[in-house]
Amino acid sequence: MWSSGAADADQLLDLVDMNGNPLSMLTADQNGMVPAFYGPEGYAYVWVDFGAGRYMMLPTDTIRRVQEHVTGADPHGDRNYSDSLFDQAVPKRGGSVSVDRGQAWLSVQVPTGDGDDQGAVLRVTDGGAEYTRLRNDGALVVDPIGPHTPLAVGASGDAPFLTCHRGRANASADGSVFTIASDGSVTSSGTVRASNLGSARLFSGPTPPSDPQVGDVWVMYAE
Repeated sequence: MWSSGAADADQLLDLVDMNGNPLSMLTADQNGMVPAFYGPEGYAYVWVDFGAGRYMMLPTDTIRRVQEHVTGADPHGDRNYSDSLFDQAVPKRGGSVSVDRGQAWLSVQVPTGDGDDQGAVLRVTDGGAEYTRLRNDGALVVDPIGPHTPLAVGASGDAPFLTCHRGRANASADGSVFTIASDGSVTSSGTVRASNLGSARLFSGPTPPSDPQVGDVWVMYAE
């Protein structure tokens, strides 16, 4: 028995019968039939020579081998390879991300031009309403769930740079309690306090304030 039909093939001597007993040689019967035997591991085909040249013999356990292969836990090793890649991936929940110095953890390709103020790179939702989201145009809307102060930062176009609403966050100055406009002006619906202002109040109009206090400033103009 030989490993191939080539002239330099290796002769295979590790043969056993169906009971596992060693065979010194293969002997065909008067009909040319060869009794069942086991060859060495790792050879799907073998060549035999009974004096008329080498002929390839086909295995009779192909179906069994295919079945073992199909039902095997990892016949190709692809599952083990995939597991090794998954170990390097970011889990859906929990876990942490380690980024090398000077490298970005995540890069997202978004539409060019004016971008997309509806699409989101990151969006927090309760299954219905949208909350904090990082939009495709780069705007960040910080809108926590619950009784927190919503905030919109970096709105696009002519919208304010920063708006703070009592309700849901958005990029509009309408209804906001604090706004920094794109021209740098600041608008607040409440009292603005600073260390260099003290308790001074600023009024303007044709009539003085009804309850003037020390330090008030009144800029009078006609109706």
